[in-house]
Amino acid sequence: MMSSRPPNKWFAALLGLVAPPVGLLYAGSARWAGVYLCLLVIAAGSIALGAGVVVVGAVSLVLSVAAAIQAWRRAGRWPAGRARPWYSRWYGALAAAVAVGLGVFGLRAFVVEPFSMPSTSMLPGIAPGSVLVVGKWGYGNYGSFGIDVAQRPVSAPIRHGDVIVFEYPPEPLIRYVKRVVGLPGDTVRYRRGQLSINGLAVTRSPVADFMPPDGEPMHQFEEQLSGERYRVVYARDERPFFQVIQDFPLRDNCRIDPEGIECLVPEGHYYVMGDNRDNSSDSRVWGFVPAPRVVGKVLLLLPPRS
Repeated sequence: MMSSRPPNKWFAALLGLVAPPVGLLYAGSARWAGVYLCLLVIAAGSIALGAGVVVVGAVSLVLSVAAAIQAWRRAGRWPAGRARPWYSRWYGALAAAVAVGLGVFGLRAFVVEPFSMPSTSMLPGIAPGSVLVVGKWGYGNYGSFGIDVAQRPVSAPIRHGDVIVFEYPPEPLIRYVKRVVGLPGDTVRYRRGQLSINGLAVTRSPVADFMPPDGEPMHQFEEQLSGERYRVVYARDERPFFQVIQDFPLRDNCRIDPEGIECLVPEGHYYVMGDNRDNSSDSRVWGFVPAPRVVGKVLLLLPPRS
């Protein structure tokens, strides 16, 4: 049964400000609700085309204010005695809000999720503040906003050279971003700055020095793994191998000396390294990444806006 009581214009305005499509639904305008939903999706998707997060945030705020004003006006002008459709009732607005929330959560939990790069460990390719769009389907570690939904075996292919996001093994609530250099069964060796996999040295070609935003110039090389070309950097001064190495699980699979480290990657685990080779806490320090800790593979990199 439809209600003839007009929608509350102040409640409509509040809903329009917080969730524009829901506010317009409550105000009785399904058409405008669809328009605002499309505009918000376009605004969010424009990040992938290079739009800055600040710009997108400003556009979203303008849309929210406009929706609040429009919802307030439409609710205030509701004709007396006119029946309201189901989506304009409180339970309709609640259902729409829940549906949108579940849709966003499901998208982030199972399909794609954005992460921010907090450190310099993946320079020169990934600068601090970059937004990483991570594909999650097939990697088995499903969840978002700190809520775990499901855990399944990894079914998506992980190759040498892939950049992945994973739960930091010593503290799983922290997310790390590194490059995969060792698959299950591989023997990975890192000695005097040279990476080798299964006895074969990874070819690296020198390129122009890299100048970090804050710091001294760094030696830069181009490497290639599984057809993926990327660049790595080293400090100019000759640095010894890591002095502090944690007592990580399955450490017996590794041989460590002052010149480097060699590890046999166990089944169900991966060996990862940062591209900033002299400034990265990675598998050389804290060990292997268990497959259930993998969150997903980086699909898209959005550099920080200067």
